[in-house]
Amino acid sequence: MKNTKRFINYLFTFATEGIFIGLMISIFCSYASHSSVYVPSSPSFTTNFSNLLNAFTASIILWAVTGIFFGFGSFIFTINHWSLLKKTVINFFTYYFGFVFLALLAGWVSLNLINLTKFTVIFVIIYLICWYYNYHKIAKEIANINHKIKKE
Repeated sequence: MKNTKRFINYLFTFATEGIFIGLMISIFCSYASHSSVYVPSSPSFTTNFSNLLNAFTASIILWAVTGIFFGFGSFIFTINHWSLLKKTVINFFTYYFGFVFLALLAGWVSLNLINLTKFTVIFVIIYLICWYYNYHKIAKEIANINHKIKKE
């Protein structure tokens, strides 16, 4: 029962984070496009719906799924018997292929070589920035722990 509660808590937390991030990005994109109307996603996605409310609802579901996917994907780094390289490679490809699927489904990227290449380059850059930041943050924490141990 305790594990079920923990799972539901993670599910809710990751979905909420995904919705929040998706909403912030969509608001930013609406302002950036100088639109006076809020649009929850790309025109290729929203035109699949009879009205913007339905497109917004579908966007919320996609943002929640994205948050859940990325949240649970981060647990790859908790597998202690894998090397950092193995964790990183598996995490990268899990995130990449999962996110490509969601991006295609949402119409954020179209299925052609040029757009997929642009998407991949942007994804790799963002992934490397996040990985570098987390790596150095954890390395600093480990150095602090080691320093405290040496003091004792």
